[in-house]
Amino acid sequence: MKTVKLDKLTNLLIITKETLRQLEEDNDRLDFNIKYWLKKGNIIALKKGVYVLKETWERETNKDDYRQYLANQLCQPSYLSGEYIMSKFGLLTEAVYGITSMTTKTTKTFINSLGNFTYYSLSPALFFGFEVKQIGSFSVAVAKKSKAVFDFLYLRFLKQTPVNKKTIEELRINWENMTKTEFGELVQYGRKTKSLRLNQAINIITDAYVS
Repeated sequence: MKTVKLDKLTNLLIITKETLRQLEEDNDRLDFNIKYWLKKGNIIALKKGVYVLKETWERETNKDDYRQYLANQLCQPSYLSGEYIMSKFGLLTEAVYGITSMTTKTTKTFINSLGNFTYYSLSPALFFGFEVKQIGSFSVAVAKKSKAVFDFLYLRFLKQTPVNKKTIEELRINWENMTKTEFGELVQYGRKTKSLRLNQAINIITDAYVS
C-alpha cells in the first residue's frame, strides 16, 4: 500500500487523525500510513489520534515551552497548575517530574515519549485564577502562583487527608516565596469553595506563615 508524504504539515504544532485525513481520505489506507509513520519515527504519538511531527519537535529549540503548549492542547479546557507551576516559582523542595494541569473533565494521565501529562479534575466553579501567557512562541494557559498553590491544596485536603499543622509542614512548601498579597489571594480562593477542610488548611497556613 502506498504511503503519503507529510511535507504539507511541517508548519503545524500538533496534528490529529482528522488533520492527516486531508492527506488520505480512505480510512484503511490512512490507518496503514499512520502505523508506517509511527514505525519509521516520522510522527510521535501523544495520545490516541493526536500526534506531532518528529521534524517539528526536533526543530523547536525550547522543548519545555513546546511541552507546556502541548499540555494545554491534549486536554481542553485545562491550564498548567499545581506542582508543576509551584516548582517554577521555587515553592517546592523536591523536583517535579511531568506536567500537572487542572481541568473540568475527569482526572487522566497521558504518558508518551515527550513526557507525562497529568490532568486533575476541578469543579467548574473553581476553574479560574489562570491567565493566557506568551511563553516563547506559544500561547499557554497558566495558573497564577496563588492559584497553583490553591489547586495543590484542593487536591490534598478535599477528602481524607488529616488537616493539622503537622500535615501542613509535611508538604515541605517554601512559603517564604509567597507574598502577603498572594496569601490574601489564597484566602479569597478558599472562600469560593464550601470545603471546610480546605479552608481550615488555608487558615493554618496563613496563621503560621503570614507575618
